[in-house]
Amino acid sequence: MLPDFVLIRHRATSRWVDANFNKPAVKRLIWDPDRFFSDERCVVVKDQKKIKVARVAVEVSGELYRIFIKRYNAFSWRARLLSIFTRSGAFRSLQGAAILQNAGFATAKPLAALESRRCGVVTKSFYLSEEIADGKTADTYWREDLSIAQPQRLRRRRQFISGLALTFQALHRQGVYHNDLKDANIIVVPEKDAELFYLLDLEGTRRYSDLNLRRKVKNIVQLNHTLGRLLRRTEKMYFLKVYLGSSFASKRIRRRWVTAVLEQSRRRDLKSRRVRKLL
Repeated sequence: MLPDFVLIRHRATSRWVDANFNKPAVKRLIWDPDRFFSDERCVVVKDQKKIKVARVAVEVSGELYRIFIKRYNAFSWRARLLSIFTRSGAFRSLQGAAILQNAGFATAKPLAALESRRCGVVTKSFYLSEEIADGKTADTYWREDLSIAQPQRLRRRRQFISGLALTFQALHRQGVYHNDLKDANIIVVPEKDAELFYLLDLEGTRRYSDLNLRRKVKNIVQLNHTLGRLLRRTEKMYFLKVYLGSSFASKRIRRRWVTAVLEQSRRRDLKSRRVRKLL
């Protein structure tokens, strides 16, 4: 857990709050984060069966916070039953943020996590984090900032792909696994000479002593299935070249990776088509 967080328990509710954010005014705000969703300043950015995400600006002791609130819904009896034996999505997100920060990777600054239980069952769970200033999802950044094929943008494209590949490489070398590394969960913030990549949706983040090949390939497939739809074949190969480093020179290793990514991507596409037919 992050060292600067404090735990506040009240009856069946546990709250983990950033010590710098733990002010009297904040305690009133996070007592029931559901109230944020009815605030006229609140903008709902995602509303699904499992989660609801909103953005809101609040003033605390004269300081303005631009906050993202993620609510995890207990949407089925199976999910409620399993919650007896597991941590809530909010707490797992806070753990994921700690894993990334301790490993030297960027994510939205966590502010608080809250979970309420009744007879051991999670009844509600919220994760609060600061908005990433000037950030765009990877796909939006590619379309809006890098899509025009001008000479200077071709260089910037390669720079972007290289930075993203090196981020994946560093994650995997340190044994960090994010179970949903699609483009929408990667926020890009441009800097002078490069881009900084922030990772979101952290409840499935784990750290292993030795990250296996299956999980590494899965992350590449997740990116290929989303951002990969916007990239040319040569750009995808350049990503793999940077990611593999010196191993890319081995024809056997290169072929094994390309084959694994293409096969799993095809399986994923087939599964997505089947799901769409059922809907």
